[in-house]
Amino acid sequence: TWRKLSAYSTVGFNNSVYLSERKTADRNFALGYFMREHAAFPEGTDLLETLEFYFQCCSIELDAQGMAVVAATFANAGINPLTNEAVFTPSTVRRCLSLMSSCGMYDYSGEFAFTIGLPAKSGVSGGLMLVIPGVMGVCIWSPRLDSLGNSVRGVAFCKELVSAYNF
Repeated sequence: TWRKLSAYSTVGFNNSVYLSERKTADRNFALGYFMREHAAFPEGTDLLETLEFYFQCCSIELDAQGMAVVAATFANAGINPLTNEAVFTPSTVRRCLSLMSSCGMYDYSGEFAFTIGLPAKSGVSGGLMLVIPGVMGVCIWSPRLDSLGNSVRGVAFCKELVSAYNF
């Protein structure tokens, strides 16, 4: 699915990012234990296995061109605009965009939703994927991160974009 989603760009795994995410995951472990205590997981969920999977997902690598195609696929209701292949159903896209809007920019998500008003997902590499539903998808890559873990220039670009265009 990743290759279909990104129009066959090379999708990789960065082991050093995985190890770093795992090593600095105190908050994720704390949240996981808190959620388990409040029965937020289905019965029988292996918390450590689930966290390992999360850290692995955080370590997937994709170049900026591939990430732009992913964003454009989300903007196009799940149909890859380069291949015209349906990758996701519209309901899956709606759910993903909702999650991106509410928590895709780490602790800046609420402010980003208020000031930018578009679904986005940032990553620890400095990548930022922005979706303008029905219009386009964008990938911004600039590795300098702010204190919340988002690309400084990526956020600045998004602010300039929405001030210049009425989406």
